[in-house]
Amino acid sequence: MDITPKQDASAPVKRFPRLDNGELVKTSFWISQIFMIIATVAGVYLAAQEGLSQAITFDNLTNQQNNYYLRHALYDELNDNVTIINDYAEFISGKSTHEIKNHHPVLASFVWENMRYSPNTLETPSQILSDTRRFYMKATEIVSKIEARTYGSQYGGGLLKALTQEVSDKTLPALKRNYTALALELKRNEINVD
Repeated sequence: MDITPKQDASAPVKRFPRLDNGELVKTSFWISQIFMIIATVAGVYLAAQEGLSQAITFDNLTNQQNNYYLRHALYDELNDNVTIINDYAEFISGKSTHEIKNHHPVLASFVWENMRYSPNTLETPSQILSDTRRFYMKATEIVSKIEARTYGSQYGGGLLKALTQEVSDKTLPALKRNYTALALELKRNEINVD
């Protein structure tokens, strides 16, 4: 038995309303669509440019902040080492070689040694890096020669004092000016590093 309702043959067939495609042939429609596409592309392009600009600015400021901390730590370590070498030069004045060997100066080198692993190290001005390297190298050499009796304590102490004086007069002030300039630049961008 068929339970589907039968349609009456005399009933009118239901038709969908006829679509008016007249708007599609008008020039104003196509011009407005082209302008919408252009506006969308331009908006996406400008947003991408601004995003890239912000990302570069953020990366630059982060890099400057890392450089500030690295250079400030190097300054503190180098300043401490100048004090250690000066104290050692004072101590060895008039002391025997046996007494001198028992008081070998131990230079702090944590920051200097770890700078080799930092990507920011070579962004430090080369003159500062070279002067710091020379200080560590010469101080170690002079102390070794004093302990080996190649240099007398008076002569070696004088060489150490001249070395620390050069670092105090030239390298430390240059390093301080450098990291202070970075701090001012960061402060202008509302980043406090103190």
